[in-house]
Amino acid sequence: MPTERDKQAIRVSKPHWLFSSQPRAAWVWVMAIVTAAYLLVECGFNSRLLDVVGGMPDKETVEHIEVRGRLISGAAVALMAWPWLFKQARERGLHWIGTVLLLAVASAPLVAVTYVGERMLVDTVVQRSTPEQRYLAVNLLTVQNALVVGAVELDDLPLSRTQLAAPDGKTFLAVFPLLAYSTRNLEQKIHDQKAHMLRSVTDHAYGGLDENYNRFLLSREALIKRYNDDYLGGCDEYNRALGRIGAEQQRGWADYTRKLAGRGLSPERVPPAYWRKVRAQVRGMGVPVPNDWDPGDRGSFNAAIAHKVRGAADQRFRSAIASHFDGAGIAPNLDKRAFFAHAVVQDSWRKQLHYDETGVTLPIDLPGDREAPRFFERTVYARVLDWHVQDKLRKYGAPVEAFADGGRYQALGLESMRAMAVPPIALAFSIFGALIHMIKLALFLVQLAFQRAFTHGYVKVPCVIALALVLLGTFRFIPTSHIPQQPLFAYFEQRGATLGGDGEPTWRGRLAMFYTRSVIQAQPIAYPVFEAVRLHVLGGLEFGYHPTTIAQRSHE
Repeated sequence: MPTERDKQAIRVSKPHWLFSSQPRAAWVWVMAIVTAAYLLVECGFNSRLLDVVGGMPDKETVEHIEVRGRLISGAAVALMAWPWLFKQARERGLHWIGTVLLLAVASAPLVAVTYVGERMLVDTVVQRSTPEQRYLAVNLLTVQNALVVGAVELDDLPLSRTQLAAPDGKTFLAVFPLLAYSTRNLEQKIHDQKAHMLRSVTDHAYGGLDENYNRFLLSREALIKRYNDDYLGGCDEYNRALGRIGAEQQRGWADYTRKLAGRGLSPERVPPAYWRKVRAQVRGMGVPVPNDWDPGDRGSFNAAIAHKVRGAADQRFRSAIASHFDGAGIAPNLDKRAFFAHAVVQDSWRKQLHYDETGVTLPIDLPGDREAPRFFERTVYARVLDWHVQDKLRKYGAPVEAFADGGRYQALGLESMRAMAVPPIALAFSIFGALIHMIKLALFLVQLAFQRAFTHGYVKVPCVIALALVLLGTFRFIPTSHIPQQPLFAYFEQRGATLGGDGEPTWRGRLAMFYTRSVIQAQPIAYPVFEAVRLHVLGGLEFGYHPTTIAQRSHE
């Protein structure tokens, strides 16, 4: 019979429903190390994600960062299951090789499901968007990009480019479409400034006047060299071929008359009955005489040889030119001004500088060094910007129906919706994943140090998620940034809480606004640490984002 002391010992050793004594198992060390490694990558990605938003990403950049974000999220979900998998491997007595295989086999579908799930989430948001939402997304991105380049200032929320380059400013840009999504009459409010915003954004995307002028000069010098070396070299060979026509005609006629003399004939004394046979023999000599050629007609004989030599020279010239220029439609023996004015040369040159759709004429003749930059700006660069502004005004100001499925600008609307949705969604998953795994790492360290841990996994998971939400929500009440304190931000929050309606705030609207304020005020603390990790621990890992201008991409 157990004594009263034994019963008390049993009661004391009984595990608590929340925390209990847990051993310092080897798998806990592994989880601590792997979780720490994951956090380094997640932190670096989080900081790079904010850099992407501040760099006016194009479609390809959004896709690249989206793919990497989904993979990292998949890894985060897989790591959530690893403690349970380790315990299963221990209970079954698996060798370490078997444990590694179990982790790999179980993690692969978790990563895949998370990857596909996040993609489906974004695709659902994009594909189910209404024409009105797509139209709004196009204009919101215009304002967002104008904020990046300092082309617009928001009333009651003044932010300089320096402030927008700060962590809270970058975060504000990332969630700006979500904040401003419910703004009333956005098109009317930005109408008068839209052309200026688009021009500034396009100028920034191209890299500015100086960069474009320098690249124009480099391309001009390279084209002049190609003209002197490739084109004029091809012309010299072409002209030498034409210069041999007379000699070819003399040799051909001499061979022809010699063969006739061997049969006791001359060109003027070939009987008509033999004309067809003589024509065939002459063609066999490589002279393409016509079907009605008279064997005594030396003029037509010479013309046939000239036509053959000129045709072969033309073919060689065009083939050689086509290997150096986009197309073989350039005629030989053009002077420099005519060559550079040729449509094929202009098209190729514009394409190289990414001016191909603008139709602008690129000049070969420039004034003096002092006047040349202004001349380039006036005759080329300003016209390039004008073309883009008018093209975008036409698209962005199109009727809402044009952005519907099957509409003229459906693709533009969908692309804008994706560019608007991806940064805040990716940022949310990144922050939440980082917080969850920071808590998990802390719990692993507690278990290693004090041999205390959650008793049950089904209790641990909701507790960790709830604690992550609490940590994120805590930043809502820590005024690390002046941005949420501005009157316009309060307007955004008020409108956003109602999801753009005129009724009472909804729980989804409140949640979205709670998230935006929290992440904006969290980043002044988190971003410097995360960026330091990316630069100094991850070796400056880019995560697929390489900021470039249009002009720079033309020379990659």
